[in-house]
Amino acid sequence: IVESVGEGVTELKPGDKVLPIFTGECGQCRHCKSEESNMCDLLRINTDRGTMLNDGKTRFSKDGKPIYHFLGTSTFSEYTVVHSGCVAKINPDAPLDKVCVLSCGISTGMGATLNVAKPKKGMSVAVFGLGAVGLAAAEGARIAGASRIIGIDLNESRANEAKKFGVTEFANPKDHN
Repeated sequence: IVESVGEGVTELKPGDKVLPIFTGECGQCRHCKSEESNMCDLLRINTDRGTMLNDGKTRFSKDGKPIYHFLGTSTFSEYTVVHSGCVAKINPDAPLDKVCVLSCGISTGMGATLNVAKPKKGMSVAVFGLGAVGLAAAEGARIAGASRIIGIDLNESRANEAKKFGVTEFANPKDHN
């Protein structure tokens, strides 16, 4: 929940519900304007930066030493400071304990399937790894109308859960030479 906004931020206000996104979007660069990519020239994943873009400084410190921002979001803290392009405003009625998985796993997997792979109705799709991202990729393939969705994972216990997300067949690589 947005507590306060910095100078020049017009798209957010205190009280807004948002989800952090570590691959932010400035909305102006060629990638943000493209339907094929979200690798923003300004806010793309940069694990080395660890500071705010506008001044190159951190917003947190401990014992006088800077604490660097993790993936531009620092979501391992109760409060954080982020670039406004690194949050997505959501419905104010959305239950935060449920939608919290949308900012990474669901959007990554479903987005990769629907926006990049773009399977056509009736196609076969293979999804490697059936964690949050993989399950979302399978759901994206189901939504797109894939006829066969083959879930591949080393963890046999994921097979049944994956069926709820559209996986029609399961394969464990350990079972094959």
